[in-house]
Order: sequence, then C-alpha cells, then structure tokens
Amino acid sequence: MALFVTGMILFFGVHLMTVTPVLRRAVCGSVPDQARRGLVALLSLAGVVLICLGWHAVPATPLFMPVAAAIAAAPVLVPCALILFLIGGIGFKGYIRRYLHHPMLMGAVLWSGVHLVANGGLRETILFGSFLAFSLYALGVVFGCGKRASFVPSLKWDVIGIVVGLVVAIGIMHSHRILFGVPVI
Repeated sequence: MALFVTGMILFFGVHLMTVTPVLRRAVCGSVPDQARRGLVALLSLAGVVLICLGWHAVPATPLFMPVAAAIAAAPVLVPCALILFLIGGIGFKGYIRRYLHHPMLMGAVLWSGVHLVANGGLRETILFGSFLAFSLYALGVVFGCGKRASFVPSLKWDVIGIVVGLVVAIGIMHSHRILFGVPVI
C-alpha cells in the first residue's frame, strides 16, 4: 500500500504545483520552462509507475455497490472521455478545444467519475476519486483565471481527434482485461 500512496502523493503533488497559481509561481519561477516540463513529466511518470506497482497491495475491499447505470454507460462515456483527453492533451486546434476550453480536464472528470461509480472498491475509490477531485479543482482554477484559447478553430482537428480517440478507445477496450485485469464488456 505504501507504493500506491507514495505514487498518488507524487503524481498529484506535482500536478497541484503546476495548477495552483501560488505554488506554480513559487516553485516554477526560477526554473526554465523546458526543464520544468521535463521534471514534471519525469515525476508524473514515476508516480504512475509507483501507483501501478502498489495497486495489488491495496486491499480489494468493497466500499459500496457499483452503480449499474454507470457500468452500462461506461463503454460509451469512456471513449468520449478519451477523445476529449486526447484533443486537449495533444492540443488539436478544433472547435471542441475552443469551446470546451480545457477538454483534457473534462475528459479526466468524465473518465474518473464513471470509473468511480462503476467500481465501488477501496483502491478504485482512492484512485478514481483522487483523479476526479483533482480534475474538478483544476477546472475551477482554469475557469477562475478567465483565460480563453485564442486560435482559429478548424473542423479537421476535431475529426482527427475523434478518429484517433476512437482508435485508442477501441484498443484499450480490447486490451482492458490484459492491462487492468477487468473486462470492459
């Protein structure tokens, strides 16, 4: 369990520093942008590795009954979440990114929220609940800043984002049992 918790603290600690304006200015002010991005990526990856290594040490204790509607809706909602996540993460300059402002965080909210209520176990609640709480906090910060994307959107980037997102979603759905030990359908 220690690896799991350490990974969670590392991953979300690094992300909180990059999202929270006061922490970002204090920590990142003197570090060059490329070095900061590289360090954030490296520490985030280390956090994910620790989370994965510690996953099985967390008891598979049921906390609540999974919500049947979430289980039924997950095969539709999670691909939508992955599409949003990719469009935001890659930075496709389409209408989706322009009007949703931060589709990556909205995809993370959708993905984590569906997984949270569709599972019901202790480790799933810790993992997906943390992602949901962080993503909602980050969205609040982003919308509170009032910054808006300033680019001319192109429909081609939405189409590319949707196609790539669907391909990734289908790949994950087919390998979900191998990767995570749980079949999608």
